[in-house]
Amino acid sequence: MLKIDGKVHQETVELLQTLVSIRSTNPPGNEEKIASIVIRFLAENGINATLVPLEEGRSSVVARIPGSDPGSIVLCGHLDTVKVDEEKWSVPPFEGRIEDEKIYGRGTADMKGGVAVILKIAKLIAQEGVSLNKSLVLVLTADEEGAYRGAASVARSGLIDDAEFLLITEPTAGQAYIGQKGELWVEATFYGKAAHGAVPELGVNTILPAAVFCLELAEVAEGFKEQEGRGRTSLNIGQFNGGWQVNVVPDTARVRLDSRVVSDEEKERVIELVETLGQNAAAQVGAGFLSKVTNYKPPIVSDFRNPYVQSFMSVVAGEKQELAKAEIAPYSTDAVSIIPRIKIPVVIYGPGDIAQAHQPDEFLELSSLYEALDVFARFLNEVVIKRND
Repeated sequence: MLKIDGKVHQETVELLQTLVSIRSTNPPGNEEKIASIVIRFLAENGINATLVPLEEGRSSVVARIPGSDPGSIVLCGHLDTVKVDEEKWSVPPFEGRIEDEKIYGRGTADMKGGVAVILKIAKLIAQEGVSLNKSLVLVLTADEEGAYRGAASVARSGLIDDAEFLLITEPTAGQAYIGQKGELWVEATFYGKAAHGAVPELGVNTILPAAVFCLELAEVAEGFKEQEGRGRTSLNIGQFNGGWQVNVVPDTARVRLDSRVVSDEEKERVIELVETLGQNAAAQVGAGFLSKVTNYKPPIVSDFRNPYVQSFMSVVAGEKQELAKAEIAPYSTDAVSIIPRIKIPVVIYGPGDIAQAHQPDEFLELSSLYEALDVFARFLNEVVIKRND
């Protein structure tokens, strides 16, 4: 059986520091460097791993610890991180500095902490020589922060076709999610008429209706209703571009929106809302309006009654003996590229807090790392490790 102690804690922290020190910011990614170090780490512990190429300098890693029975449990994390503006950091972003029981650095929370847990658990299994009922497969992907393409290439590779359960170690602040919201991106464009800035009345300024559109859209979005077990649909106005020169009336303005929807019905509602508010705002000044969906990944919700889901939720509940609520994550994960091809339940659970993701001075509380190690060990002890009784 797997046991977590102080030595395991310390070794996992040191492993995380190593991972943080390897720059894998996306773009450009360059995940092959960190992937090679991961493969060497696994090989040193007798675990065979495979590189799954994405493009030059970018690969994912898949490793398998065989079990006696058909089927596998997949532990998934991503190797890339978002970019770093070092001027905004008060600590070195690639050092893994520890202060006040926190480890600082790009990727500590999102999500090299989760990757470190996966790798340490795999090493423990190899060290202890325990036998598994089901195979344990490690999937460490490239390009999650870009377009989930690494996970897509792994799903197409055939290496995880026997998967029965997917566990993604994104930061969840101690909560376990049985799925995730859908990801909807919409581009809204206003078309007007250019003119000299000295005679603006001769043109149609598209920034004005675009601004009205944004304000009205944000106001309506605040009223999106909570849906039990799924949260509420969110909407972020992520980009606003208009005009090309200060002394020219802007004839084009473009707004890009990111909505995390809780259902397909909510997706249609957001699209209709964008179209209605955009057309109304454009009509007020005589401008044209077009909107288009540039990305949509549907919500994913696992069956709460699935035995793997129930077991994991029970482990997270611990001695409280009260299962966590069946809720879905507010953000997206590599599941969007895996679940459509391999229809299996997914749970999202890992060390850290998503509030730290993509932030300067990103950090992970060490207690969260230790808790995740304990949860993973207890779950695997329960569902895949053979007992000697």
